[in-house]
Amino acid sequence: MLDYRVRKLAAIFTADSFYRHAISESLETLAEVAPREISRWSDLNGLLDEKSVCLAVFALSDEGRRCIGSSSEEFNKFIQFLPRLRNHHPLCQVILIPAHNLSVQHNCEAIVQGVTAIVDPHQDNFSDDLREHLHEAYHHFQELQERKTEHELLPRFVQNGLVGRSNALMEVVKLAQRAAKISDAPVIIYGESGTGKQRLAEIIHELDEKRRERPFICVNCAAITGTLAESELFGHKKGAFTGATEDRLGYFRAANGGTILLDEIGELDLTLQPKILRVSQEGLVLPVGSDREYRVDVRLIAATHRNLRKMILDGKFRLDLYQRLNVIQLNMPSLRERTEDIPALFESFLDKYAHYSRCRIESVDPKIYEILAWTVGAGNIRELENIVRQILIFKENGQRIEITDLPRDIIHKKMQEVAGQVAVDIPEEMIDAVAYGSKKLADVVDEYEKYMLSRLIDRGVTHTTLADSLGITRRTLYNKLQKHDLR
Repeated sequence: MLDYRVRKLAAIFTADSFYRHAISESLETLAEVAPREISRWSDLNGLLDEKSVCLAVFALSDEGRRCIGSSSEEFNKFIQFLPRLRNHHPLCQVILIPAHNLSVQHNCEAIVQGVTAIVDPHQDNFSDDLREHLHEAYHHFQELQERKTEHELLPRFVQNGLVGRSNALMEVVKLAQRAAKISDAPVIIYGESGTGKQRLAEIIHELDEKRRERPFICVNCAAITGTLAESELFGHKKGAFTGATEDRLGYFRAANGGTILLDEIGELDLTLQPKILRVSQEGLVLPVGSDREYRVDVRLIAATHRNLRKMILDGKFRLDLYQRLNVIQLNMPSLRERTEDIPALFESFLDKYAHYSRCRIESVDPKIYEILAWTVGAGNIRELENIVRQILIFKENGQRIEITDLPRDIIHKKMQEVAGQVAVDIPEEMIDAVAYGSKKLADVVDEYEKYMLSRLIDRGVTHTTLADSLGITRRTLYNKLQKHDLR
């Protein structure tokens, strides 16, 4: 009998005997790994209390069972379970075997949520491919485990997605920890798009001892506008309207006992706002077409990038709903406010996508982080993540990431910065020279900087005016002139 207390666990979640056999057979050559078979959702919670789970393989069924992937609802259960698995086993590698080809949306969502590999069971060499992915995933787990010394360990909430140690980030995380202890108080999270507002809400839920074992449901308010929005939020009775062929719980009742995040609440239709207020105040939900109200117990978290106070003045958001929600206010810092976290974020995304792209990077030119600190804009962390994914597409295993590997638009932003306030376009040939490696970015920047300063001085621009228009001090300007022999 296997001793699970000593060996690392590989969880196998499936109701299909074929997949169970194929996965177990592939794991036989990993002597340190003990397979554990799970066939019901309710039994997955037992994994969270295990000491060490290195692999988690989720296989779907082709035999009509209600397993993950057979419906959007079941896929969402899988996606919602992953953060809890990461919370308890942050190094665990997740492999997904879908019964059918995933939609582009589900495929992307699985990758974004940290699925290590997606294995197609319908290919001829399925067993070999599965074995290869399992072995690579386990070796990646071992590498991560070896690299995590006491000095490198981050707080649990940082491991789960909010990577970094900047004061701005730590401050908002401390406030989130306090908010989690007050499990009934509504929360508003402000922040630009792509800063991690949803992840902060998930952390509050995961640290809430009363609610963390219950559902966390995120609702994108910008995506549910229209006639069916009320049904999506509050549910409906069968026959309530054309197409209502069965009863629907709605998001609030589905989240009962847990937490609901109303993301981008500033986009919520004015007609729905009084109903949200009623749920928040009295805990009552009235499904469409029903004459019976249902009581729910949910923690309400709202997130937005908009200025709700201005929206109230403009008549686009209700003051009473704002007052009800604005009990605890958290402000998620933009990446511009925490540029010191860029190296850690960049490397975390390299780790996240390296296995899936089968590309392990040897090292990164540190100057890249300086350029990104100047150029990453309104896209914030999401933009940085996309930059890493673009870079990995064109890299080979074991290579170093150089400045010239940055996407062309990033290089263009950096070079345009040299022009400052003078608004002169940089010649395309200069950009191409850097983008295709015939010149180093630093050399082209110096060349263009010298060209611009020389032209401006020739036109009679004074040093004071020149320093002001470039946004630098006269001492910095003097150093630049000396550097380019333009005194």
